Amino acid sequence: MNNSKTIKIIGVNSGTSADSLDVSLVKFKGGDIALLNAFSFNYPSGLRNEILSAGPNSKVYDVELLNLKLGEFVAKKINQFISKNNLSKRSIDGIGMHGQTIHHSQDTGRTISIQITEADIVSARTGITTIYDFRKKDIAMGGAGAPLVPILDYYLFPSIKRPFICQNLGGIANSTLVSSKLSSCIGYDSGPANCLIDKVIQFKSNGKIFYDKNGAIAISGTINNGLLRKLLRNPFFSMPPPKSTGNKEFGIEYARNLYAYSKDKKIKFEDLVATLSMATVETIASSYEKFIFPYSIAKKVIISGGGVNNNYIMNNLSRRLPDIEFIKSDKLGIPSKYKETILFALLCFLRLSNKKVSLKNLTGSNEKLLLGKISNP
Repeated sequence: MNNSKTIKIIGVNSGTSADSLDVSLVKFKGGDIALLNAFSFNYPSGLRNEILSAGPNSKVYDVELLNLKLGEFVAKKINQFISKNNLSKRSIDGIGMHGQTIHHSQDTGRTISIQITEADIVSARTGITTIYDFRKKDIAMGGAGAPLVPILDYYLFPSIKRPFICQNLGGIANSTLVSSKLSSCIGYDSGPANCLIDKVIQFKSNGKIFYDKNGAIAISGTINNGLLRKLLRNPFFSMPPPKSTGNKEFGIEYARNLYAYSKDKKIKFEDLVATLSMATVETIASSYEKFIFPYSIAKKVIISGGGVNNNYIMNNLSRRLPDIEFIKSDKLGIPSKYKETILFALLCFLRLSNKKVSLKNLTGSNEKLLLGKISNP
């Protein structure tokens, strides 16, 4: 990835929980990646509710209307970010925008991944070339379209001796074994991280509370072993990599059924949250034992994502894997909240540089690929 010229890219991301729109400015030079600025914008409550309600059963018209709304919103916030940081648009080489995922699933060998946020609106309103829709080329070539985070994991943290593991705790938990070559890296989704926890809390609070702050609800609860065993029987967890998952397998309907089950079985709410949190811990740890440790001596895990602030999950990961050193990416200069914005800035940089990536051990596609479509202003 060596380049003598300084390239500056804006990276944009919004996770499945739609808790915020995260924007960053990233510099690429000589193989180094540096985060220069970052900021998060809250969604208006009405728009956030539209995002959370959208899915494969939504009307096409409603999805397209939301696509256009998000294009306008994202463009406006990027322009505000540029003004806030006194940036010249001429100094910005591109925008890497993932878009808002409203559906991701693998059914009978076919991956369906839907991201919305109209890129032509973003490029038109900002005047900056926008790269988007990073998953479709991989899917077209037989891949799962995810996970993409391992591409960034490979290029980051050059001072850490390889092999090591990168663990993302977003809505979904993504794991990467980082090796000396990208083609040798292993990446996969291990299952839910925060998505089910967040959704049952939203059900309980009627949308007033969005997540388990610091893991406090889980800490106050007790694990329901019967429910935990039920959760861990899901066949996804035993599938070998490459694999990905999303809101079809572990989305709002799955969470609603779990919430109803807990009420029917008279499981205390704090026990439900504790059990879901422990399921996150167990599926991550057992995935290492099945898919990484038999092939690697990795002893360090660099961990990022919103889940790093959940003390229940973090403490129990350390207890479950006592021989592993867990290091928050923040301590290495990569704020957990903005790691995925850096990923999409990197993918934008690679696309503008016409650099292909090998994803065979990550997504299952068999060829080196140029990821992303281009929208010029």
